[in-house]
Amino acid sequence: MSRTASMAAIDVDRILRDRILASADRIIKMMPAAAKTAAIGSIDVPALVLNIARGIPSVEAGDPEQAEEITRAIAFKRRLIEAAGGAFDAEAVRNLLGHKTVQAVYKAARDRRLLMVDDNGAKLFPAFQFDGNAILPAIPRVLGAAPGASGWAVLQYLVSGDDGLGDARPIDLLRGNQDDVDRVVRVAQTLDD
Repeated sequence: MSRTASMAAIDVDRILRDRILASADRIIKMMPAAAKTAAIGSIDVPALVLNIARGIPSVEAGDPEQAEEITRAIAFKRRLIEAAGGAFDAEAVRNLLGHKTVQAVYKAARDRRLLMVDDNGAKLFPAFQFDGNAILPAIPRVLGAAPGASGWAVLQYLVSGDDGLGDARPIDLLRGNQDDVDRVVRVAQTLDD
């Protein structure tokens, strides 16, 4: 009996803890000295979190137009991940696919057998690409057809579509018949970053 890939299949607490730890050094470097002092003086966890949040610049840009552009890009990436059914971290994918190590998961991504996106240092694997405990057979074909495209470019194509496919979304066609998959792969050959 195969288990379907869903956000419920992952340990949200562990992922959040990992993301917080992975971001800690960067957050500390971004905070001005006064914000660090306020955070150190916090009397409880809510006050600590509030003081850290106050001390982090909303985006790392001195130019307001650049800051707005970065904010839009972050929101756009969030929408792509949501349209892909969420995402898993490498440990969740390791468990799902039965790999022995997370390095095997990263190798599958490097070999373009598995779609991975880098979200500010967090490596995420869009959930749509899994069928139970396996990778959809079409995923390596799509990734192989677009060797120069980033994970984000491929994800955008798969969830947003292309005029060459009409109203059909590639993400839906990947589970269709061979002709549908061939169409998705053909259009993927035109992707470029």
